[in-house]
Amino acid sequence: MFLRTSRKTGGRVISDSKTLTDEFVAKELSRRQMVQAVMLGTVGMLGAGCTTTTVVNDQGTPAPSDPSANPAAKKHLVGLGHDPSDRNVALEAALAETIGLGMIKAGESVYLRINSNSGDVYPYSTSPDTLLAIGGMLRDIGVTDLRIGDRSFWGDPDTAGNLVSNGMTSAAKKLGTTAKVYDDAVDWMTLPAASHPNWNGAIRLPTDVTTADHHIILSCVKTHFISTVTMSLKIALGLVHADDRKRPGNLQSHDTKVLYKQIAQINKAFTPSLVIQDGYQAVISGGPTINDRPSGAPSTWKGGITGDPKIFIVSTDRIAADVMGIAVLQGLSPAYEAVNKSKAFANPQIQAAIAAGDLGISDASELDVAGPTVPNLEELLAKV
Repeated sequence: MFLRTSRKTGGRVISDSKTLTDEFVAKELSRRQMVQAVMLGTVGMLGAGCTTTTVVNDQGTPAPSDPSANPAAKKHLVGLGHDPSDRNVALEAALAETIGLGMIKAGESVYLRINSNSGDVYPYSTSPDTLLAIGGMLRDIGVTDLRIGDRSFWGDPDTAGNLVSNGMTSAAKKLGTTAKVYDDAVDWMTLPAASHPNWNGAIRLPTDVTTADHHIILSCVKTHFISTVTMSLKIALGLVHADDRKRPGNLQSHDTKVLYKQIAQINKAFTPSLVIQDGYQAVISGGPTINDRPSGAPSTWKGGITGDPKIFIVSTDRIAADVMGIAVLQGLSPAYEAVNKSKAFANPQIQAAIAAGDLGISDASELDVAGPTVPNLEELLAKV
């Protein structure tokens, strides 16, 4: 492996070594096959239509399910969890309906993909409570190499300050690790040029991410003033080196004709083991920051418009997770928000991901959802 030191940044960029690229591609293929095999082995109803599960207690009302009662029947493509007062109860309910953290073994490395586009606190950034909950579960499994990091909007030079402001630094410290700034001082790997045809120039990802055994996305449920939503698919853009993002033809212009393709192409560079989408609170207008004003908003719009779905969405499938996140937003977002212009699967970001291939399911017939604790589950499913 050849490393060269960048004169401009002081960081290290791993060169376009064929050996290194081959190693990355092989590891990524292995990870993708592992995730697919886990789901195919445990979800007996994939492809058989949309499924909901309700567990009923002796009084005829929904009750928390026992994951040990029938493990094979409990594993669904998407798990939803709801609780009116306890976010950890909602999170655990969603995990129980899917494979959860079951594919992660002691001694493996895990990268936790946080959302720290700005210093705005949750739900604009990942919740410290969610990071602590999942990080604690991983520590209990025996994960010692726990990686946490992000780089804020390419025009914001203070990711480190943002990580402090939104609570990521403190949460990471409690977990015995650090929240890294993916900037000049870390190592980067250049993606194969053919993998991102709609991006201009070389595209680099942090080796913290590309070399991890597992990648877990801790996304939020948010509207976005340009791309309609920003959830598990879109926050992948934060992994791209800031200089590559701001290069003309890339994200400096946010041309939606290519933006959705760019989002899909970066997502094809890696396969997460799990998406844990935090919709306990949600940004329902504007976003990704508290001050981003959406098109069509009334003159009285002042930002900071959030809602309280009290829901977690867990899946191995980014498209499925984002589709359900869109459905949640459509029940809460004002009519002027672009997320309301189509059903979830017709959202342009979802359509681009489907067209790219290998990122998840392609239509509602493949959606398998379980959410026995969610009171408005049928209403959510009607929006997909």
